[in-house]
Amino acid sequence: MKTAPRPLRHEDHGLLLGQLALVLAPQARTLPVAVSLLLVLLLAWRWLLWRRRAPLPSRWMLGTTAMLVLVVACALVWQDGGGIGRELAVALLGAFVILKLLECRALSDATLVTQLSFYLLLTLYLSDQPFWLALYSLAIGAWVLRNWLLLHHPEARSRLAIWPLLGRMALLGLPWALALFVLFPRLEHPLWQLPQSAPSGTTGISDTMRPGSVGQLIRSPEVALRAEIAGPPLPPAALYWRALVLWEYDGITWHPARLRRQQLAPAAGAGGTAGLDITITLEPSRQRWLFVLDRGQALSAGADAAITPDGEFMVRRAVDQRIRYRTHSTLSPPAETLSPATLRLALSLPPGNPRARALAAQWAQRHADPAARVQAALRLFAAAPFAYTPTPPPLGAEQVDSFVFDTRRGFCEHYASSFVFLMRAASVPARVVTGYQGGEYNPMAGHYVVRQSDAHAWAEVWLDGRGWMRVDPTSAVAPSRIEQGLDAVVGNEAADWRPSRQPAWLKDLRWAYEGMVYTWQRWVLQYDHARQQRLLQALGTSAGAGPLLAVVLGVLCLLALVPLWRRRAPADPVGAAYARFCAVLARHGCTRAPAEGPQDFAARASAQLPAADQAIAAVSAAYVSLRYGDLTADTHAQALASMHAGIRRVAAALRR
Repeated sequence: MKTAPRPLRHEDHGLLLGQLALVLAPQARTLPVAVSLLLVLLLAWRWLLWRRRAPLPSRWMLGTTAMLVLVVACALVWQDGGGIGRELAVALLGAFVILKLLECRALSDATLVTQLSFYLLLTLYLSDQPFWLALYSLAIGAWVLRNWLLLHHPEARSRLAIWPLLGRMALLGLPWALALFVLFPRLEHPLWQLPQSAPSGTTGISDTMRPGSVGQLIRSPEVALRAEIAGPPLPPAALYWRALVLWEYDGITWHPARLRRQQLAPAAGAGGTAGLDITITLEPSRQRWLFVLDRGQALSAGADAAITPDGEFMVRRAVDQRIRYRTHSTLSPPAETLSPATLRLALSLPPGNPRARALAAQWAQRHADPAARVQAALRLFAAAPFAYTPTPPPLGAEQVDSFVFDTRRGFCEHYASSFVFLMRAASVPARVVTGYQGGEYNPMAGHYVVRQSDAHAWAEVWLDGRGWMRVDPTSAVAPSRIEQGLDAVVGNEAADWRPSRQPAWLKDLRWAYEGMVYTWQRWVLQYDHARQQRLLQALGTSAGAGPLLAVVLGVLCLLALVPLWRRRAPADPVGAAYARFCAVLARHGCTRAPAEGPQDFAARASAQLPAADQAIAAVSAAYVSLRYGDLTADTHAQALASMHAGIRRVAAALRR
């Protein structure tokens, strides 16, 4: 006979509603605002029904609500161009789990909602995997397990210590989880990929530069990269994170030279020459270029990058996820020659800016040495009334003339652009370089944090016998920007999150959290095939991860049996000896009946097997005294030894 499903109590509905709200709360980070509001409305509807103890909606009302949810989803798909992204798929799953909660009446329905809550927890990791989310999902997962136990066993609340029980379960599963994470064979490429949503993050550094393009990043606290540099910390003036070289100028915007960008060569492997070994963790940028410290000479083979003639490192695909690579850099320019085509490119200028051209011509006539012309331009910027500000006034049509002779207030891109124009007009080959400058050093974790607000532009000039030399005109007008960082020069224009506006205790707390985040990214999120292979090499094993994993899991299986073995009831030596005695007699046709006492069995065995009657009587007497007598420890051991000796005599007598 089929039993009726157990109905849910009022508090059971409250548990399900609370856990579903906690599971869906972090989804607001990635879901569109309209979708988040829809989920909030559905949860609020369910909460009102629960709070007022009102009956659940009818199937007709639920069906109508489901159709409205599908209509909203179709509208969003149409708005996005016909594609269903992962955010919309997760939102649909969350909406229909809430609708399932609105018709939840029996234990089986509650079980389904609980199981789907675990799936929703897993969807939190589809966009990113921050450190705090791992802690949050572990806590909520434990809460869902607790609720599941109480749903099926309401009496457990008063009979069990639930949280200690869950803690023991987690400790038992931890070695298995670690073994699977560390040793399960990692693939170099994923077997499948989720459909990507519209790009949400960009590097801040684009492949062009115009007035205001770098200065607008001053208020962005987003991390661009993290770097570990072998050796002691470097001074801020040495931290030039090079990205792109810009050659072509149209009077407003600087562009890369497309022909040079196409001349790619395989990047050499990291290490082997004098310089600095650096490990960089680059955040998703949606761009193809990598960042290196100053003059990058080599790159780790796993980065799969190529190098241009200008020292730019390019990867095949846009960086749409966090990557980690090792570089080898030198702080001195490499030896190279300047070809005629490169010389023409480094001296080309668009028409216009006559005042700047006239000033550069005076320098060319006055100074025969190109290095002296460079110093003349730096002296110009160092003199008043030039000022460094992230909010410069707008420029006129002749932008270089307007900046050098009129406004004289600008950010790094203003100074770099004007300096390169003046150098080319003075017949000194020059080019613009963009990237980041500086970075905060985390003393607790031992790495640098470079943010989008550290975006910078500088120049390089060609000097015979010395090659391409870095010249930063910003250092002439605001040397503290290079030597101490952005906070030293922007003053009240700095954002509130900048370190200069934080008390010491908050800065220490931020560094501690930043160190934990970096450790999480380095050892968990970026634990890939290459890192697994290096770990196996460090362990000194030539076997692959698969065989080693099988060995470790086998050892864990054996260790799992230890508690069962320790809980086994201790063996009774007296009972074991008597069982062996009965087995000897049974082999010779005298089997003890289940209800037959030891003395009656001994009498019957002696009559049936007269050759061993005396030995049988001695064993039976010893057993009775051991089982029912009041013996001391010494006499107990002697009687047990006598019993074993009697069993041997019985066996010997019956073999004759």
